[in-house]
Amino acid sequence: MTDQINYSHFLSNPVAKPPCRMINAQMYGFFVSGCEQKMQYYVDATLNLLATESTSFNVLGSTCLLTFTDIEKISSLTPPFSEHGWMQETDIIIWLPVAKMQDGDISHLYWYPAFISVNNIYALINGREAWGYNKYLCEYQMPTAVSDAGAFSISLECFDVFNPDSKLALHELLTIEQTQASTKENLLDNLSHFSKHVTDLFDAQIKGIDLSLLKQLLDGFIHPQMDQILFKQFPDGQGDKAVYQSVVHSPSLIKKIHQLKLLHNDFSLDVKALASFPLNDMFGIALGKQAVHLPFYVNMDFDQLGATQLLPAQG
Repeated sequence: MTDQINYSHFLSNPVAKPPCRMINAQMYGFFVSGCEQKMQYYVDATLNLLATESTSFNVLGSTCLLTFTDIEKISSLTPPFSEHGWMQETDIIIWLPVAKMQDGDISHLYWYPAFISVNNIYALINGREAWGYNKYLCEYQMPTAVSDAGAFSISLECFDVFNPDSKLALHELLTIEQTQASTKENLLDNLSHFSKHVTDLFDAQIKGIDLSLLKQLLDGFIHPQMDQILFKQFPDGQGDKAVYQSVVHSPSLIKKIHQLKLLHNDFSLDVKALASFPLNDMFGIALGKQAVHLPFYVNMDFDQLGATQLLPAQG
């Protein structure tokens, strides 16, 4: 790879330098059943393109995580971008739990945001260019407060079927609706209670893993650091070759937890068939209606740090 040169910031370029501060990020999370083989194929087609004889990546079990997060205020912490202003961002993400394998042993656990949709173009461009997030624009619906048991949905401009006569249009990808209400409040005054619930969920699927490592992965989702792994790449002008590919790491540093609780309501996920975003082929998430596991809510402030290379870049 050629020596790196300084990035040239165009005037009005929305690419702002990390880290970024996220204030009042209200996240709703739902653990969803998938297919381990399909999720592994997705990892093989992305992260493992840069695998070496000693280092590769494996998914953990057959469960992924679907989150809806409304971030009230996001801005760069790095001058001069920190003086430019702030924006609101909402993101909908499908996360895969991934293990870094070093010489056949697990050396670290990560969350892989394998699919992301956001509600504004600045978040999309900055996320793709600086970090390598696989981001798309979307329209969405989600509750405005945790006390509101409203519906969740996401729609994207895409092709519902692949056909020469298909026109790009807005199509609904999935919805989540409450099926049974509950008045029971379950504030988690001890953050470890959250990770124990989720560890129990994964432990039923994953054998031969150090549960202390798994607990660390799940604790890190809310305190103090969530380790994200990403596959960053840019195509050449023909769309055939990659002029840059890298596996990168970007921690989310949790600054403050305002509220955390499990949602004891029952929810139903309904996944639609869209050719542009085939969630069943990508992650093995079944089409149609299905239950979700351990729905939760967390309101937090966090910093998203810049991305650093985990494996040597190619290009």
